[in-house]
Amino acid sequence: MHFSHKQHAQLKIECVYCHTTVEAEERAGFPAVAKCMTCHRAVKRDSEEIRRLAALGNDAKPFPTHQVYTVEDFVFFSHERHHKAAIGCRKCHGVVWERDVITKEVPTTMKACVDCHKSHRAAIACNTCHELGQ
Repeated sequence: MHFSHKQHAQLKIECVYCHTTVEAEERAGFPAVAKCMTCHRAVKRDSEEIRRLAALGNDAKPFPTHQVYTVEDFVFFSHERHHKAAIGCRKCHGVVWERDVITKEVPTTMKACVDCHKSHRAAIACNTCHELGQ
């Protein structure tokens, strides 16, 4: 399966429409097939890729095929906390609506995170992102 943000950008869908948990949970989440089929029941429904998507079942979550952004198990990253701090999706993910394929725009390194925290005057204490005593 392939998903192109660029191809869907013309619809002017907000990130939160598909990534429904981005404002309230640690992970942004990815849409189930049922969300895709909201439009694709009528749009491009005869394409081979949409038929394969529909055949997966409404609860299937086929995207992403591989995760672009990962952090180590000992790092805590919360989309909710960053959303509440008014850090927009674009800050880390770039202009995804211009991309057919998502690539890592910002490194998921401690240096990149600390630099960003400093530039936004956010906490840089170790326990902000790390559970102490591991």
